[in-house]
Amino acid sequence: MNPILTITQMREVDRTAIGNDSSIGYRYMQKAGMGLYQAAREMIPDTASGEIAIVCGKGNNGGDGYVAGRLLINDGYRVVCYSLVPPENLGGECLLAYRDYTAGKFPVVIIDDIADFPHPSRFCLIIDALLGTGLKGNPHGLHALMIETINNSAIPVLAVDTPSGLDNDTGLPGFPCIRAATTVAMGYSKPGLHFFPGKSFTGNLIVEELSYPDDLIANIDPVMFLPAISDFRKMLPRRRPDGSKFDHGLALFVGGSPGMTGSVTLMAEAAQRCGCGMVHCAVSRAIADVLSVKLTEPVLHLLPGTADGTLDVSATGPLLNLAERMQALCIGPGLSHGTATTQLVRDIISQCPLPTILDADGINAFKDAADELVNHAGDLCITPHTGEWERLFGPLPSDPCGRAALISSTARRFHLTILLKGNPTLVASPKGVVTLLPYGNSSLAKAGTGDVLSGCITSFTAQGIPVTDAALLGAYIHGCAGELASRDCTEYAVTAHTVIDYIAQSVRSLL
Repeated sequence: MNPILTITQMREVDRTAIGNDSSIGYRYMQKAGMGLYQAAREMIPDTASGEIAIVCGKGNNGGDGYVAGRLLINDGYRVVCYSLVPPENLGGECLLAYRDYTAGKFPVVIIDDIADFPHPSRFCLIIDALLGTGLKGNPHGLHALMIETINNSAIPVLAVDTPSGLDNDTGLPGFPCIRAATTVAMGYSKPGLHFFPGKSFTGNLIVEELSYPDDLIANIDPVMFLPAISDFRKMLPRRRPDGSKFDHGLALFVGGSPGMTGSVTLMAEAAQRCGCGMVHCAVSRAIADVLSVKLTEPVLHLLPGTADGTLDVSATGPLLNLAERMQALCIGPGLSHGTATTQLVRDIISQCPLPTILDADGINAFKDAADELVNHAGDLCITPHTGEWERLFGPLPSDPCGRAALISSTARRFHLTILLKGNPTLVASPKGVVTLLPYGNSSLAKAGTGDVLSGCITSFTAQGIPVTDAALLGAYIHGCAGELASRDCTEYAVTAHTVIDYIAQSVRSLL
């Protein structure tokens, strides 16, 4: 897991690692410049494609730009650095990078009027090395004019560390703010690069590790963590070549009501696609005929219902008996909001020792009674979207750091796992560790995709994965499946069933 740091935390890492030694700082700058150079090569693989403009400020971002410019020229690219600051105003590591760049007699043009900047149509790429994360307020003067000129050019932009003008803590853009195609964050990622609207200015995000000493992070409490693909690969449950269906997880789904049978169907199918050996669905007798047609592989268990066909509280005993043979439980989607059904959910959560995923109407069953969640009998994961969260716990902060802090403290208070749906998704462990999952797109903004996610998480839990890891892995598989599906179907045409169809490709990405 890679830490996501606030601006203040990143400054503290730099201060501790570098101190007042510019030679150490310049070594880190050279690594940063190498990462920028490699990103530029990926964007423009042909050295004959055209000229690259690197627009430099006076800080470390400008220094990174000079290092990358030198490397690109040595590799055969045509590069010109455009500085908004005269050389006598440069200092520290930026001055060292400038001197190394100009020692090769490489071109630098000093810009003191926007009219001095060439028409951008001559460039195939513009590297934004103007303003770093230390900017407060809006860019102004020549810097603002340069940002506007770059944005109006329609030329792809590669941003150094951050798009110039973006607040890396809040994700709020200044006016103006660079719209980058790709951003290379140096050392560690920052919250504002992952949350909208900042994410739309960041483009494709690359985190360039600079090999800071590990003990520096040990003394800092990161606001969030960003998983690597290798982390998910380690979580993926192993298949037993000599195992039966009983060795690959038995999952129990409790949900559905008249007119809401799709939720159970989607959960069950997603669970099977994620490797679950056997799926059981406990439903009201009123919807048994419909589900018998929709589901041929899962086992159906018919339970007492109310007059309107929803599950009755009298089903609590049979459900608890059924759960004794299972490895994981999911309860909630499609259940309805009836009083008897609500009481059923609360009773099951307080009495069933299975690891449990609580979603949709299961979460709504605790409206005005959130404190009862502390009495869960088994490991518990709740998967609210913003509306469900606010009905349960009240308003969510809009800023990324405040949001992460609140779900962290709530997870610790109730000793449960929280998966807060959204773009990005956040997962908080019972110990309060928050992980950011930047997967998925608007293809998942469709009815039923949340049921698919619950099916994925429950499947991995039934296969023996700890609940928090199952939430992380399920969210990755779900988000990746949505992205893969949208490449073939567009984000418009993907449905919840389409996401299920692409789970296989998503799993394959980890094998």
